[in-house]
Amino acid sequence: MSIMRWMIVFTGISLAQIVSAEIAPAKTEMAQQQQQQGGAASSELDFGDFSSETLAVKAWAALNAGDHAAVDAYTKKCLALYEAKALEQNASLTDVAPKETAFNYWALNDVGTCYFILGNSLLAQGKVKEAQAALQTVIERFPYAQCWDPRGWFWRVADGASDKLSTIGTPYDFGDYTSQTLTTKAWEALNAGDHKGVEIYTKKCIELYEAEAKKQQSSLTEFAPKEKTFDYWALNDVGTCYFILGESLLTQKRYPEAKAAFDRVVNDFGFAQCWDPKGWFWKVAVGARGKLNKIMAEAGL
Repeated sequence: MSIMRWMIVFTGISLAQIVSAEIAPAKTEMAQQQQQQGGAASSELDFGDFSSETLAVKAWAALNAGDHAAVDAYTKKCLALYEAKALEQNASLTDVAPKETAFNYWALNDVGTCYFILGNSLLAQGKVKEAQAALQTVIERFPYAQCWDPRGWFWRVADGASDKLSTIGTPYDFGDYTSQTLTTKAWEALNAGDHKGVEIYTKKCIELYEAEAKKQQSSLTEFAPKEKTFDYWALNDVGTCYFILGESLLTQKRYPEAKAAFDRVVNDFGFAQCWDPKGWFWKVAVGARGKLNKIMAEAGL
């Protein structure tokens, strides 16, 4: 598994953090108007310039600090000021906006993100029904909202809400959604004999990072040297997740599925490496070939 090289997804950065010069003046003017309409801010909280970006950033920070009262205040202020605009922007779309125009939908993105933050806060407080309602609102009313990941891409907020809803009442939690976290959780599930957990975590990592892993694999002609190996984080973690999944399937004697997982390592992610906490990397494809030999011996496949 890789060492996380970038900031995590949930860093308190809203989708609208980076706003184009064309959009910023309009947002600033709207924020000033909304500030005038919004009345005096609480003496205990600072709403800043009242822009959706500022409110979402403050809501993220409050969530990370466990300050649920502040989360409630910042998210609800954002919703009160910008939900109508967000609905208008969502209605203008038939799918998520491409990366080059996604920041144009600042209200949609920040309002959808605020509902997501609010849902996470409510869930942390044990307010399950209210959390479910907030997360379901993202899916039903703001399905095209996106949030900016500082590593260079957008993630679809409705997908995050759906993940949260599907794991409520279970021991599973995707954490910060980084490939490192998902791979670590997959290893832990494998060591605990939790095959369902292995499947959940490995498939989420593969879903999110396989495309990047393939790009990194294609950029290599041999294994990366130790000093650069962590640069190929997606390749390493996706290859490792296929290996973990194969190991889980092998333990369950699901031989054809296990063989398919190990074949993916060998054929598609042959330069993946996994970090051993004892201080070295091991080549995932070499381990996968050993497992394929075992499957051949046990099942003749």
